Amino acid sequence: MPPPQQNKDVTRDYRILKLRLTEVNKSGGQSGVQYDENNFRKRTYCPNVLTFYRLKKCAFTLAEVLITLGIIGVVAALTMPALIAHYKNKVFITQTKKTYSTVLNAMNRWQYEAGASDYAGLFVQTKTKEELANEFLSYLNTVQICKAYTTSCMPKYNYKYPKAQNDGKGGNATLTINGYYKAVLADGSIIAIAPYVGGESDDCGRIFTDKVTDSNGNWIPDGNGGYETKEKYSRQCGVMIIDANGLKGPNQLGADAYSFIITNNKINNWHTKIESVLTDEELNYINYDATGDFIN
Repeated sequence: MPPPQQNKDVTRDYRILKLRLTEVNKSGGQSGVQYDENNFRKRTYCPNVLTFYRLKKCAFTLAEVLITLGIIGVVAALTMPALIAHYKNKVFITQTKKTYSTVLNAMNRWQYEAGASDYAGLFVQTKTKEELANEFLSYLNTVQICKAYTTSCMPKYNYKYPKAQNDGKGGNATLTINGYYKAVLADGSIIAIAPYVGGESDDCGRIFTDKVTDSNGNWIPDGNGGYETKEKYSRQCGVMIIDANGLKGPNQLGADAYSFIITNNKINNWHTKIESVLTDEELNYINYDATGDFIN
C-alpha cells in the first residue's frame, strides 16, 4: 500500500520512518513502534525513532493515571503534616516577636514615666498586687483585663512546659496561672503578670521556699506527712507570661507562650529561651501529652 496521500511532508516523514524502522530491525534493536503497512496510521503509537513528528497523539491509560494520582496522594500525606507544622511555627515566631516587643515597650514607658532607675522602682513592695498589675497593664492596648483567681472573665487554663516535667508526684507538671492578672490585647495575645509584694523595698529581694526533689524529680518525703523543703534568697519583683495567640493553643511554653522572671534590673528567661525566637527564629519545645504520667 502506498504512503498516505496528504502532502509532501507527510509522504517524506512516512519514508523516513519506514527507513528508520528497517535500520532498527536489521540491527536487532527495538523500535518501540507497532508497525503495520496495511494500517500504518491506526497502529503507530508514540514512535521513538521519529520524535519530531507523530502521526497520532500519545495518551495515558486510566490505570496509569490512577497509579500516578495514588503516588501523588502518598507523597502529599507524608509531606503535608511537616509543611503545616513548619507554617504554624513560623506564625508563632512572628506573633511572639511582636508581643515581646510590645511588653518591652510597655515596661520601658512605665519605668520612664515613673522616673525609676530600675524595675524595683516600679514594683513598689508596699503596693498591692492588683495595683501593680493595673499600673503595668495600663501601658498596653487592652480590650479585657481579668483579676487573679477569677474564672468568670477568662476560663481557667494551664500551660505545658517546653518538655515533660515531673510534678513531684510522678505526673506531668503544668504551669498554673490562676493567680495571675491577665489582659487580652487588641491583637488577641494575652499578657499574664503576677507581681510579688512584701519583699525588700529597694531591690525586690525575698526568700523563696522550694520542695527538695530526687534525681527523677520526685518530691522527697520528710517522714511527717509532708515533703522536704529548702529556702533560697532571690531578687524577684514578679513573673510574667506572654501568649502570642491567646487561648487558641497549644498553650505550651516554648511554642506560643514564653515565661519570664522580672528581677530588679532586667527581665530574665524562666523555663523558656526567648533568644531562640528573636535570634535563631526557632521554637524550643517538644509536643507531648500532658495528661499521662511523667516518663523520665
